[in-house]
Amino acid sequence: MTFLRRVGLLALVATLTTGCANLWTTGEAGKDSGGAPASSSDSGGSTGSNLFSNPMMCAAAGALLAGGVGSVENKEAMAIGAVAGGLLGWWACGQQEKPLADADKDGVADKVDLCPGTAEGAKVGSDGCAVDKDTDMDGIPDAADKCAGTPKGAAVDATGCIPTADADKDGVADVNDLCPNTPAGAAVMPNGCEMDSDGDGIPDSRDRCASTPNGVKVGTDGCAVDSDGDGVSDILDRCPNTKSGAKVDAAGCEMGGGAASAPRTDSGAAAAGAAAAGAAGLALPKTAGETLVLKGVTFETASSKLKRESLGTLNDIAEQLKESGAKVEISGHTDNVGSAAVNQALSQKRAEVVMTYLTSKGVPAESLVAKGYGSQAPVTDNGSAAGRAKNRRVELKLLGQ
Repeated sequence: MTFLRRVGLLALVATLTTGCANLWTTGEAGKDSGGAPASSSDSGGSTGSNLFSNPMMCAAAGALLAGGVGSVENKEAMAIGAVAGGLLGWWACGQQEKPLADADKDGVADKVDLCPGTAEGAKVGSDGCAVDKDTDMDGIPDAADKCAGTPKGAAVDATGCIPTADADKDGVADVNDLCPNTPAGAAVMPNGCEMDSDGDGIPDSRDRCASTPNGVKVGTDGCAVDSDGDGVSDILDRCPNTKSGAKVDAAGCEMGGGAASAPRTDSGAAAAGAAAAGAAGLALPKTAGETLVLKGVTFETASSKLKRESLGTLNDIAEQLKESGAKVEISGHTDNVGSAAVNQALSQKRAEVVMTYLTSKGVPAESLVAKGYGSQAPVTDNGSAAGRAKNRRVELKLLGQ
């Protein structure tokens, strides 16, 4: 019985001694003076922790301690104590929990850390990922976001703000600019690309006919082309598929045939003759800013389609413009019937139709500008039918020679 008590006492001493040593060094060496986890480069306590985490060292310590206590009795007790202490020391050391690897030092072991690269000092959840809110969902936590109200989907820098660099100075930051080389002064859409108001594929900055009707084929200047090569642009051509080389009239239809070339009625011929006679008396302005009303140039009601009797006047004006080389603005005007927006659009289209016809007759496009004024510049009162008729007009304003 005495022998068993001695063995039990020695085993208890060995277990407690080696186990406590291991616990102490593991806990203390893993902390710096402030109680935070120490880095792998710390000295002193870290060395002790590594020392007592080694089962061989624990066994040796247990053997020395238990053997020393046993030597008080006799050599036999010393030997028994050394063996028992060594075995129990080895076992006790192996039972201690080893610290798990935590590369980003966020307190969550690597093996369960779903965000192993968390920034140092960031507050994390049990999965090791930052728990800071990202209100605007730009990928930058609110704690580091200097622009926490960034629009959804906008590209941001490391501070959570939209970069302000704008190389082409169009008002759209380079990071969001799909057309980073927009010409200076050009009107652009939110994506940084130029406006194309009429959707003809020609940006407004290069479109001389910015209200071309849908479906009309245009050239590089944004104005209607002459697909069948008969000398009449598509926008005015009532017979757009005339045979090559065929002689056509002003409407683009083959002479001597077709509904558009049918003999005119007496009233139609008289109207055309009156228009031609009136055109003979029209002369281009001589002073910059001076205007000329193109009498005889009329359109179908609520339409930008020229009436046939308008062509004589425009042909004469085209010859004068080619001879003089003058640069003019073609101004479209309407009465006040209907909405202002509709009148504005109609006046612009009418001005562009006149411009297209003149260019089809050889007037350089660069010498012409089409602009609609809607009902904003009446020449008389719109209170009567006669007054409204006068306000519906097309003018030429001399811009220079």
